[in-house]
Amino acid sequence: MHEFGTTAIPNSILDKRGPLTRAEFDRVEHHPMFTEQMLGRSPALAALSPVAGAHHEKADGSGYHKGLHGDTTDRTARVLTATDIYVGLTTERADRPAFSDNLAATELRGLASRGVLEPESTDAVLVAAGHRASHGPARRTQGPGGLTGREVEVLRLAALGLTTREIADRLYISPKTADHHIQHVYTKIEVSTRAAAALWAMQHDVVR
Repeated sequence: MHEFGTTAIPNSILDKRGPLTRAEFDRVEHHPMFTEQMLGRSPALAALSPVAGAHHEKADGSGYHKGLHGDTTDRTARVLTATDIYVGLTTERADRPAFSDNLAATELRGLASRGVLEPESTDAVLVAAGHRASHGPARRTQGPGGLTGREVEVLRLAALGLTTREIADRLYISPKTADHHIQHVYTKIEVSTRAAAALWAMQHDVVR
């Protein structure tokens, strides 16, 4: 039911192959609000409205549509947020193939370690999905040049010519976070331009 609001989004956006425009993403960001409104009009479903409408809120306040922080949302909503991301990553989309279960788990643990998702709820979702429980801070997989798994993915997309905005849309992160990753990549591999980063990526088999 948390996705009822997607009925207000045109299929041309939902099925688009490639990054969304800012206007298109604005439409997507409104679907939790529509879900909340739709459920709130039903006496039998109104109690679910606050939880379903908060399924894209993040612990650090970077989510939508209200920009709530984790401590202001219901625990059930925090679990639903982590679940929605895990299911989204492991589902094939028009613009990318499905992630493997293990890669999706790594992505969620990375989000939890950076404070984007609430760790306890994230761990509960992963355990329910068949992954082992986390013990202490999540360890980040090291790639070439000491890059984390997320930084490798950002570098790969940058080397393929995607803009910072497009990288953010593809990875479900904010442009500011995407730029933060890019700057970290530059520092680690000791380059200062996209062209140099793309060349480094090819030399180290990040892209082929």
